[in-house]
Amino acid sequence: MVREMRCAGLSTVSLYPPIELAYLAGELRKNAEVKILDANALNYNFEDIRREIRDFKPSAVIFTTSPASFSYDAKVAKIAKEVNKEIKTILLDSHIIPVMPAKIKQEFPEIDELIGTEPLVNIPKLFGFKGEVSLEKHPLPAYDLLPREKYFSLTFTRKKPFATLITSSGCPNRCNFCIIGGATIERGYGKSWRFKSAEKILEEIKYLLGLGIKSIYFFDETFTAQKERVLDVCGMIKKEGLNFEWSCNGRVDTLDEETIKVMKEAGCWNIMFGIECGSEGLLKGANKGTTLAKAMAVTKACKKNGIQVSASFVIGFPEETRETVKETLTIAKKINPYRAQFVILTPYPGTELYEEVKRKGLLEQDYSFSGYDSYCVNQLPVLKTEKLSARELLEAQQYIYRRFYLRPSYLFKVLFGIKSFGQLLNLIKFVKYLK
Repeated sequence: MVREMRCAGLSTVSLYPPIELAYLAGELRKNAEVKILDANALNYNFEDIRREIRDFKPSAVIFTTSPASFSYDAKVAKIAKEVNKEIKTILLDSHIIPVMPAKIKQEFPEIDELIGTEPLVNIPKLFGFKGEVSLEKHPLPAYDLLPREKYFSLTFTRKKPFATLITSSGCPNRCNFCIIGGATIERGYGKSWRFKSAEKILEEIKYLLGLGIKSIYFFDETFTAQKERVLDVCGMIKKEGLNFEWSCNGRVDTLDEETIKVMKEAGCWNIMFGIECGSEGLLKGANKGTTLAKAMAVTKACKKNGIQVSASFVIGFPEETRETVKETLTIAKKINPYRAQFVILTPYPGTELYEEVKRKGLLEQDYSFSGYDSYCVNQLPVLKTEKLSARELLEAQQYIYRRFYLRPSYLFKVLFGIKSFGQLLNLIKFVKYLK
């Protein structure tokens, strides 16, 4: 599971560090003894969690959740209360809490506090500590408290140990399906885009490298949103002679060949683009107005400079049909990224998309504290389109994955690009998953 304030859901070929908890631990340990228990990475069951709580004897247990795993995650609070009813239980989440706090309180009375906004301010406040709102003064994430050797990503990792960093909050874009840009209520760090300076980012990078980290994924919505900042960060990395690989999320309309070349020189090896396709094969959402020619040109420039391109395609917009799904596949093949994911649109409560699909009668399953995620193959989506049922959307997703990944030309390219035995194992796992 990925349980972050800006990204949550099932992940079959990645295991990300709990970066929100790492930053929060960095803030709280200024005033208290803190432990991070990443049961996700350690493969701990509920009895293991019970043992850890009993042995550490905390005054508070803070946990995160995702829309696909809420019912399971809430058991952490119940276990904590069974160990010691005086333990304060705190849920940190921006997907669900801002939308239905009263319902959570009613159905999960063992959860004492709900925090859905500004956790580095609001959680320390619960203990009488002063939090930090300024990104420039954010603490270093407590990676020393995490099992760093456990983390990897099929998309974003070639070398281990692997870590993530957050260098901005909010988003400059307003995609209607996003819990940040498309939010209809206050959540997370808000809609306004705030970002750390190049100097602050360099401080965090040096800290991770000092812990032996060899690969970093900048977990921002759009790391490349401001060209000047990207160039400054890359310039400092080169000047300091820092030796590590990194990847990031980008947008086609924020990049040019100059920026791409500088990023490569500073160690960037992979960029993930979000490409939302809809009727008539037009690019939508964050990329509205971006042409296929532009996407192909930027991808070509990345490949020319030795940067792999990953692309995230979204299907399931209200107007989606079998024909537009095939058009999305055609676009994906023309752009021809090294890796692609095809996710079905998920209408999270508290977004403009949720209001739209509910108004149009396309919501097949309203949020019910579990299973609310369409990120991965083989999970029935919670919405239908004007032309396709939920089952047909799932079949369309399976179809598009197989047609993209099981091409002989693609498999040949990927096999010859493998640099380690670990990458080979991850690839085999993914191919088995497609079947």
